[in-house]
Amino acid sequence: MKLKKIAMLGMTLALSIGALAACGSGSKGGGESQKAADSANGSGDSNEKIKIRLLTRMAGTSDIVKIYNGIIDEFKAKHPEVEIIDDSQGDESAFNNILSTDMASGKMANIYRVQGVANLQKYIDNGFLLDVTPYLEADPEWGKSFAPGALSYYSVPGKEGTYAIPMESGLIGVYYHEDILKEAGVEKFPETWDELLAAIDKLNANGVTPIALGESSNYMGGHLHDQIFYKWLGTEAAKELGNRSKKWTDPDVVQTLQYIKDLIDAKAFDPNAVGMQDDVAMTAFQNGEAAMVVTGPWMIGRFTDPEKTPVHEDIKLAKFPYFKEKPEYKNYDMQVISPYMINGKLEGKELELTIELVKMLTSKEAAKKYAEEAQFIMPIEDVDIDESKVTPLFLESMKLGATSEGIGVDVFDFDELTSMQDRTRNSIMSLFTGSSAEEAAAEIQAEIDSAK
Repeated sequence: MKLKKIAMLGMTLALSIGALAACGSGSKGGGESQKAADSANGSGDSNEKIKIRLLTRMAGTSDIVKIYNGIIDEFKAKHPEVEIIDDSQGDESAFNNILSTDMASGKMANIYRVQGVANLQKYIDNGFLLDVTPYLEADPEWGKSFAPGALSYYSVPGKEGTYAIPMESGLIGVYYHEDILKEAGVEKFPETWDELLAAIDKLNANGVTPIALGESSNYMGGHLHDQIFYKWLGTEAAKELGNRSKKWTDPDVVQTLQYIKDLIDAKAFDPNAVGMQDDVAMTAFQNGEAAMVVTGPWMIGRFTDPEKTPVHEDIKLAKFPYFKEKPEYKNYDMQVISPYMINGKLEGKELELTIELVKMLTSKEAAKKYAEEAQFIMPIEDVDIDESKVTPLFLESMKLGATSEGIGVDVFDFDELTSMQDRTRNSIMSLFTGSSAEEAAAEIQAEIDSAK
């Protein structure tokens, strides 16, 4: 089947920034002057390999990693003059430790990753990030294959260019039981906020919890707010919060918190949601005790497993409803998104070969293989997918994700203040225990003001 667009999936990764190893002494960027000196001293090795070092989260024994390693092996076979040093780590703490050490020493990887864009400006200023725009434009067959929303995520306010190649994404949307909605008199999934509130009333009248949410695992309330925020204000507003040109106490931002309060008042959640863990809420959805749940594509395997989800056959996926007052943000969505970033200090052959490897890792052929063999989505358009090799729910996730015009992860991902993850999520949780939207907003803004 020919899909016009295919977006990628994944899950939330490390909030840190990585660097690059200009450690290829055979390259202009990695130590050309030292090589000349060695040669003058008779110590140079004309056969010394160019080194390309990687620091990603692609590690372990999963099908995803096997495909990644297979592409690396193809590159090595094509370029025996290159030595690949792969320091990728599956464990977040181990990854962050290597990253911190690299940053302190200045010895950075050729290809690395950082989740979010909060700290990118200073790394751009220090030359650690390559603007990939010229390379995307120079090879339009490759450069124009990426979903525009995924590329735009890696634009930085005040800076021209795109500072990463997106290699994974996935829509965080609303999974719902079609039959349960119809039994309550909701014939189609609500497209707008007003339709959502009407559906919640009908589901409550029919004795069904409208939305499964375990707020004891406070990321669930956070993800719900992210959805509302992007549909109300768009993704650029989150970047404005991060660069301080916008405040949490601004009326339009307070309104995004008020919409959470409106859902609580409408009895959209289990009365015990604030004390409920995420797995309990998810089980309620899987057993058909709740009509909807906001989550990501990492749950598709469980939702399509009849042993884990007895009522799996009627589960469908939709984007979070948009606000009819803000149609321009209808396709501004929360997604999981991950990058390959390239050392901005690379030059010559080392840079050329590094770009070539990134292209191989993000080609249409790679996207097809990842989707069909590992149920992993890359934000690549016009990829032929064999429908027999993926589930209908996975296909729908790819199709919907590809329509995103703007993409954000968590709102706090745009903020360089590391405490904002806990602060925002805990303040959102306080809405479930009686705080007003204004009080929650003031609490979050106070965290920012106290850090100045």
